[in-house]
Amino acid sequence: MSKLALLGGKPVSTPINGIPWPPTSEKTGDKLKELYLSRKWSFNSPSEQEFEKAYAKYHGAKHGIFMVNGTVTLECALEALGIGEGDEVVVPALTWIATAMAVRYVGAKPVFVDIEPTTLCMDPKKFEKAINPRTKAVIPVHLYGSMADLDKIIKIAKRQRLAVVEDCAHMQGGVWNGRGVGSWGDVGSFSFQQSKTVSAGEAGICLTNDDRLADRLFRTKHIGYPNGAGQGGAKHGPPEGLTMP
Repeated sequence: MSKLALLGGKPVSTPINGIPWPPTSEKTGDKLKELYLSRKWSFNSPSEQEFEKAYAKYHGAKHGIFMVNGTVTLECALEALGIGEGDEVVVPALTWIATAMAVRYVGAKPVFVDIEPTTLCMDPKKFEKAINPRTKAVIPVHLYGSMADLDKIIKIAKRQRLAVVEDCAHMQGGVWNGRGVGSWGDVGSFSFQQSKTVSAGEAGICLTNDDRLADRLFRTKHIGYPNGAGQGGAKHGPPEGLTMP
């Protein structure tokens, strides 16, 4: 047997010397400067709202809620769905640490299940076997450009009355059976970290088709403020209740 390249053997391929990622352009630089000089950087600025609407529409979703990164999106999704202490959330064994840590951040327990060898994504059969009375949600991850079997996973989740949070950090612009990923589950979570196809250095977004859930997501990420409220306009009391599908 020949020696592995890792141990000093000959590599079977040569490195691809492409342009650094993400690519840069003068046009993008000019737009960033324009935004910077406008002083309208936060509090759901016009440019933020424009992006939310365009990104949600592109993926076939009704609402987009922009956030600081793709870990916070998962955490806010679980919070908005009422997942907490004593609950269990099924996650794939192969994923980035944020998928499981978001579950821990809300006080719940991640339950790992194996992947399908053909997709490297969650095995629906293993997911179904892991369900018990404490299970409240599942996070299928679309990984490395491959897609979890949403048809099977969502069918199981609906039968068991479980929430579905799609982790789409690796699947911007992906389409499943004619509709964008992130619009199939209760919430779709995306990342714009520097290695992603669409990069902002950091940032993320949640997509949903549920009006009440969209309100909960926005208020969860923005210290109680509903979408469209000015400074000092945060609501008091808990968000409106959410009935699981």
